[in-house]
Amino acid sequence: MDCGPYSCKPIRAFVEHPHVLLVDDCEITRKLIELLFTECACRVTTSDGGVNALEYLGLADDDQSLGEYNTPKMKMICIDYEMPRMNGYELLKKLKESPLMEDVPVAVMASDNDPTLVKKCIEAGAVMFISKPVKEVDVEKLKTLMK
Repeated sequence: MDCGPYSCKPIRAFVEHPHVLLVDDCEITRKLIELLFTECACRVTTSDGGVNALEYLGLADDDQSLGEYNTPKMKMICIDYEMPRMNGYELLKKLKESPLMEDVPVAVMASDNDPTLVKKCIEAGAVMFISKPVKEVDVEKLKTLMK
């Protein structure tokens, strides 16, 4: 095929979708919020709790540090406040203590919109507190906060 002075090769644009870690102990909630993030062009990894999330990130207490090059590059971490074993606040504090995760924006979600709880999470480093159920507009706001 003759394209004259122009190349006939197809152009493939590489678009990197922001990677979000979603941590919630309720499978139905995880699936619904994952769908919202996916519809906003995000790649989502889910975890059913704080301990598993830390293991995925290479930050578990018994884990040797994976190092900067092996730690998944997250653009946002979205965590449920009410979880067994390790609640969202405890997970938030551990994430903000890690030099590898301290700059990653973290949002906390909860069905309880208690002002004391909201203030506590924001002071610990959360960029946003979301009242459940999470809506598309919440995910759109979170996307603007991704680094």
